[in-house]
Amino acid sequence: MLDKKLFRFIVLFYILACLFGLVNALFQKISGVSFKSFTWIGLIMNYLFNYGTKFIFIILSIIFTRVYIMRKFSLPISIIIHTLISVLLSLYSSVLLLGYEKYVLGYTDVIDIKLILLRLAYSSNFNFFVYFTLITILYAYYYFKKQKDQEIKESNLKTQLLDSKIKVLQSQLQPHFLFNALNDISSLMDIDIEKSQDALADLSEMLRKTLSIKDVKYITLEEELSILNKYLGIEKLRFGEKLNFKIDIADFMLFEKVPPLILQPIVENSIKHGFSYTHDTIIIAIKIFMLYDDIVFEITNNGAQLQQEKIVFGNGISNVLERIDTLYQGNYSFDIRNNKNSGVINSIKIPRIFEQGKHS
Repeated sequence: MLDKKLFRFIVLFYILACLFGLVNALFQKISGVSFKSFTWIGLIMNYLFNYGTKFIFIILSIIFTRVYIMRKFSLPISIIIHTLISVLLSLYSSVLLLGYEKYVLGYTDVIDIKLILLRLAYSSNFNFFVYFTLITILYAYYYFKKQKDQEIKESNLKTQLLDSKIKVLQSQLQPHFLFNALNDISSLMDIDIEKSQDALADLSEMLRKTLSIKDVKYITLEEELSILNKYLGIEKLRFGEKLNFKIDIADFMLFEKVPPLILQPIVENSIKHGFSYTHDTIIIAIKIFMLYDDIVFEITNNGAQLQQEKIVFGNGISNVLERIDTLYQGNYSFDIRNNKNSGVINSIKIPRIFEQGKHS
């Protein structure tokens, strides 16, 4: 059948067409051009009957078009069918109006084929215009509705693919992170059993947090930093005073949304490659700030510098970059470079996530 929104629009359009025709008729009566034999009430009733009966015919034709013609016939054949229907509309309207004038208004004209054809010729242009206007609205409405439904369907498919891809990438990240953490704790056990037990407790808490966020695209910075602090706690137990870190972030940013587990792999990489024979004590500085509509992460260490121009990323950073690229469709930046004096700077810039769920 017809959508309620479309039906209301058709009714409104038809009422406007009826009012336009009635105003035109009243103007002709006032100017003495036509309708001299009609009383004012009679003229209004005549128009209401004329347009009312036409509307019933048009609505039935529109329903028939929606249910049958639009699904069965090509556009050229449909135009021919609608042309024939518009002729039937004029014939139907002429016969009913002549009957109304004869049996209700008391006209004495003999209703014959000649009179019907005259009325048919007189009213066909306007009937044709009104009918085809409404049919065009019908076709346009369902064409754009189909286009919109297709766009929504494609968008849903893209979202499903995006969700699947992110889940796969996160499932890859978690084992990578777990194995590295276990290796760190294993190394710690040779040095201090009590510290390694504390590290296992921290790891357990980390796993609980990471498993709770595995099916989401974004978490708050507060949640992300909570996971990072657990990881840094494990590393601090392992390296002791040889490793220090500081996090610089304004409190108002803690509720900003970011992809989960983007900081830990980069910090892990900074620790792993920061230590060297000449750098046995390092400081990891994590600075998070806003730059216009972007969030910027800077992870700096004062350890060993990069020794090659082309950098090959490991699984952790590669996974982070692939997830960010999937979520932001290339609208991000990542840079890793040597610091002026010593160490390396990792920088990530991603768009903020606003309340309506869209990023800039």
